[in-house]
Amino acid sequence: MGRVDGKVALVAVPVAASARRRRGFGARGCSGRVRRCRRRRGRSNGGADPRCRRPGERDPLDVRDRAAVDAAVAATVREFGRLDVLLDCAGVSHGGTFFDLDHSDWERVIAVNLTGMFHLGQAAARQMVRQGGGGSIINVTSQLAEVARPERVAYVASKGGGRSLTHAMALDLAAHGIRVNAIAPGPTLTGLTRASYADPERRRATIAQIPLGRLGDPQDLVGAILFLASDESIWATGSTVTVDGGYNAM
Repeated sequence: MGRVDGKVALVAVPVAASARRRRGFGARGCSGRVRRCRRRRGRSNGGADPRCRRPGERDPLDVRDRAAVDAAVAATVREFGRLDVLLDCAGVSHGGTFFDLDHSDWERVIAVNLTGMFHLGQAAARQMVRQGGGGSIINVTSQLAEVARPERVAYVASKGGGRSLTHAMALDLAAHGIRVNAIAPGPTLTGLTRASYADPERRRATIAQIPLGRLGDPQDLVGAILFLASDESIWATGSTVTVDGGYNAM
């Protein structure tokens, strides 16, 4: 199919990500682990490229640490010669009411989900400019960037900030041919959410709000990721692709 043939991607993958979450583009994810890969020309998009750096799946990356983020970008370029795509998903949450939210928990969620997005995006964009411009930055936000839910104050704020940061990055980087877009998943079974959706009542209540009648699976995002990573989206920037089973239409 060749949608991302020859492109070099830096993908930050959450510690809790399952193997299933890493299929499709080779990987997807957020703070916790970094993976670097290059799609070979002539391979299908159905699985991970063997040239993806396997040890990279175990490389720790704290996106709050700017020096560590810069080092991850530099390592990608040393190994593959360039950087074409950044896939960035911040991945921590915290429950609790507005009154009960501790300042340290607020700072942790904002630092990973929003400041981490800034660190990764800026480091990747600077590299893309150094190599002549062009490239795609994909920020995975959430449908909670558009609507709020109770007891998710810090998470909702961080994802709304991520949406706005995506817009601002798109404007500033357009002159360099760098596209910046977001993917907003709806309620999805991931390492972060699986325990909470194990509650049958919560699961039923959430599914009742989804017109397509089920929770999302990380594989549901692969098509949108491939579209935004590829040249098929060459005239798309500052946009959000919502993949939520119709949740926000309700």
